[in-house]
Parts: sequence; structure tokens; C-alpha cells
Amino acid sequence: MSPFWKIFVAIFCYISGIVGLGLAVINASQQPPATSLAIVYGVAGLLFLAVGIVLSRRPSY
Repeated sequence: MSPFWKIFVAIFCYISGIVGLGLAVINASQQPPATSLAIVYGVAGLLFLAVGIVLSRRPSY
């Protein structure tokens, strides 16, 4: 994968992860709490953040 696309996908994953975690907090703080949606958004947010971290690491040679 070229460095341009790698950085582009990493930035997309960071943004998606932050949005997912934000949606998880919003859904968990509703009255009554939407727990299942909060868990789904939280897991998806953490997954996107993990992928963003992996893609933005420098390769070790």
C-alpha cells in the first residue's frame, strides 16, 4: 500500500474511532440508556482506533 493511502486510511480510522466512542457515550447517557447501541458503537470505535494506530506506526526493519 502506498504511503499516501496508508495515511489516508489511518486518518479515516482515527476520525471514525472518535465518532464511535462519542456515539457510545451519547447512547449510554440517554434516559433510558440504549446499552446495546452504546456497546456496539464503543467496540467499533475501539476497533477503528486500533486499526488507525497499527496503520500509523513506522515499520521496524
